[in-house]
Amino acid sequence: MTKAREVHHCRLCAGELSAVVLSLGDQPISNRLPRIGEDSSGAPVFPLAVVRCLACGLVQLAHDLDAGEHFNEQYTYISGASSTWVDHCASYASGLVERHGLTTSDYIIEVGSNDGTFLKACRGAGIRGLGIEPSANVAALATEAGIETVTAFFNHETAERVRAQHGRPRAVIGNNVLAHVPDTAAFLAAARDLIAPDGFLCFEFPHVVNILTRRYFDTIYHEHYTYLGVGPLLHWADRNGMELYAVEPQPTHGGSLRVFLRRATGAATPASVQAIADDEQRYAGPDAWAALERWLHAWRDELRQLIAGFRKGGRRVAGYAAASKATVLGNYLGLTTDDVAYCCDASPFKQGRTIPGTGIPILAPDAMRRDPPDVVIVFAWNIFDEIRGIVTGLVDGPVTIVRPLPDIEVFDDASTRRH
Repeated sequence: MTKAREVHHCRLCAGELSAVVLSLGDQPISNRLPRIGEDSSGAPVFPLAVVRCLACGLVQLAHDLDAGEHFNEQYTYISGASSTWVDHCASYASGLVERHGLTTSDYIIEVGSNDGTFLKACRGAGIRGLGIEPSANVAALATEAGIETVTAFFNHETAERVRAQHGRPRAVIGNNVLAHVPDTAAFLAAARDLIAPDGFLCFEFPHVVNILTRRYFDTIYHEHYTYLGVGPLLHWADRNGMELYAVEPQPTHGGSLRVFLRRATGAATPASVQAIADDEQRYAGPDAWAALERWLHAWRDELRQLIAGFRKGGRRVAGYAAASKATVLGNYLGLTTDDVAYCCDASPFKQGRTIPGTGIPILAPDAMRRDPPDVVIVFAWNIFDEIRGIVTGLVDGPVTIVRPLPDIEVFDDASTRRH
């Protein structure tokens, strides 16, 4: 049986860890979705709590599950299912050409390449790419789309195999993947050692500060081992022959950073980069996490009351987007099918399954045409506008749409009321 292991040292610098700064209780694995009709009452749950490194500041899970528990032939997330992300990738790829000098003679590696959405955009921008993806089912989708993909976890062994077969890439890129790595230091070292002498590393990730300032607590789940910022990466770079030379803020996932690292040149850290690291220090202690926990208790009561009010008024509630956020939010709220009748999702890998720990069935989006709800909760709040448009196109008639975070917002047709 899978067991969670308590972490005793920082994943990035091996430093001492703080006491738990926030706990969301025991939760199921967010992307392990039981099939509809399957008895999942005995499904395992694991501690979901975060700690902070007292040396480098990295926020991380207090317990480990093997990466294979998350990334395997039954992985359910498909990056190309979101038009918002597809558009983002197109802009991203063109930016690498325009601002970072990639040419048609270069090749790049994307680690955690999923279904190849980003590498398709790179191909469109004239950049040659190779994907490395441990989840065989989504890697197969990339291969079918003509994206060369190695099905493996990225580590020193994989990096050496890729170098021998393909040479050194100009860049190793990871989009929302660095957080998914149990051994952050080994991952970064393998990427550093793989790139060409004039190469660079590029990572995009949700900024940890937004968990605290925008209360994006549902981005904390077992698949995310770390919650990243500039400060810890500067700390690592300084001790590992690298420098963090640029940061580009992004709107994705409620506020992300795209960071660039290269071999050390002796240049000073840019003021814009240092300013972000300095700002992160304002949230370094336990007080900001304690404030978040207090807010969460009040928010949970408020949203539970709102849903109960819908039910009392005879209004049928559905959800949209069975993202990992839905698992975390649903379990933290204690939602069941009494609260949310079903949840739609565009990923065929998720349809016919249930949100873990809730029993809420996941259906194809056209279920909202056949069985229209009165209220829809958008669990993937980070692409709220995209989903709001989908829902209003599916439901023939008035529908109330709820955005649960960062504040509870209720949209009745064209009007908005804040709770």
